Amino acid sequence: MESILAKALEYTLKYWLKSFSRDQFKLQGRTAQLSNLDINGDALHSSLGLPTAINVTTAKVGKLEISLPSVSNVQVEPILVQIDRLDLVLEENADDDACHSSSSAQSTSSSGKGSGYGFADKIADGMTIEVRTVNLLLETRGAGRRGVGASW
Repeated sequence: MESILAKALEYTLKYWLKSFSRDQFKLQGRTAQLSNLDINGDALHSSLGLPTAINVTTAKVGKLEISLPSVSNVQVEPILVQIDRLDLVLEENADDDACHSSSSAQSTSSSGKGSGYGFADKIADGMTIEVRTVNLLLETRGAGRRGVGASW
């Protein structure tokens, strides 16, 4: 059962992290630590439900620690993911119309990876994620392009 759980975690980490390899993931008992990770900006963008006018240009994690429940409790206790620092750079798109077409192309291509809801998906849905510090930089093009002042 533990090897199935480890494979499910690896599958989830491959979705969320850029250039993730199995060698990075070493489970020591019921915990694993990873550091200096690049997050897949497209996965983060779609999961957070960010508007198409915003791109995730950089998403980095300082240290990530995964704590697993005992194998007998994996159905009732969440997997805990603790992130010490999340550095995000979000950028306003120059052309909002181009974003709409590229976003729809990305969503159709990503849906082709698998249509079933498997064990790895159940594991990912049952995770609790704690982020201690978020450093956010929002790069905008300025409000002048539409001739209207900034509004919230």
